[in-house]
Amino acid sequence: MSHVTHLAKRFVSSFSRRDVSDAELKMVRSTLSAGECDMWIRFNKADRRHSVEVANRFVALRPGATRNETAGVLLHDIGKVASNLSSFQRVVATIVGPRTKRFSLYHQHEEIGVDMLRQAGSHSEVIAIINQTCNADVSAAFLAADNI
Repeated sequence: MSHVTHLAKRFVSSFSRRDVSDAELKMVRSTLSAGECDMWIRFNKADRRHSVEVANRFVALRPGATRNETAGVLLHDIGKVASNLSSFQRVVATIVGPRTKRFSLYHQHEEIGVDMLRQAGSHSEVIAIINQTCNADVSAAFLAADNI
């Protein structure tokens, strides 16, 4: 799937007011550390749904995924909370680039997420998902799960 198609699907899904289910929230809480869960809960509803959907696809592609790998997938977009952009603003930021401070933060979300996870004491394997220093098979499964 192209990056544009992926972003278009994310934008359309952002209009739903549905949050994750109780079962999905239980999975998140059983996977993430307390500090990681505190960060994850800062996601808006659309980002929480996306996080869980990507994690579920990742585990389907990689049934032997470790807790750290799955935690990294659940938190792969955590740096986006720093920009505090709406879905529409994210579309604009994607089109026009890092023209404002908040748009710049959005474009730096991977680096910001790595810093956030380091500060929270996350395991290096969790961080490796975001900065793509994990093993090639894990990276391929994550990228495939995120771009469906």
